[in-house]
Amino acid sequence: MVRAAELWDEAMTPDEYLQQMTKNRERFEANITRTRIMPGDWAAFGQEPLHILVLTEDWCSDSAQFVPMVIRLSQLVPTVEVRILRRDEHKDLAEQYQRKDGYQPIPVFILLDAEFQELGALLERPERATQEMTEETRRFLAEHPDLPGANRMIDRMPEETRQAVKAHIAAWRDEQFDRWTRYLIEDLAEIAKSAKLRVA
Repeated sequence: MVRAAELWDEAMTPDEYLQQMTKNRERFEANITRTRIMPGDWAAFGQEPLHILVLTEDWCSDSAQFVPMVIRLSQLVPTVEVRILRRDEHKDLAEQYQRKDGYQPIPVFILLDAEFQELGALLERPERATQEMTEETRRFLAEHPDLPGANRMIDRMPEETRQAVKAHIAAWRDEQFDRWTRYLIEDLAEIAKSAKLRVA
């Protein structure tokens, strides 16, 4: 079984990843720039080295939103380093990070300490963001009962309804960017802190 630490040296730097992107690059770069790192983030992450290995693909909307946040964190906090692997080229590693429902999440943020011991992982997006997105989808569908199949699960909706939901959520989630940045940074800090407490 391959470990995340074994792949660190072959993983791409953020600049290398950007250079090979074919989808969402403009949005990705804009999201790096707009990510706000707060003074408290220095306290949470600036004490000792932290390596964040990200499994992702450039077509993924969650990746376009959340991966730039950790890249910006690494740009501003010298103790944080980020490397990136294409998930579909490293399925043996990706399969070790499945959700409880068996779904293969993307992106995956794997936290490693100074000695490259794994501290934990965050799958896909912060749980709080997932809950808010689910609630907003329900609200949107309740406001638009005229959409065909609006009462079905999203993967069983007619294509026009599914596209309407996706378009609404894409615009809505962009408005949550600053708050969701806080969620991601706080959740990553909690993973690192909890792992250190377990060791101590």
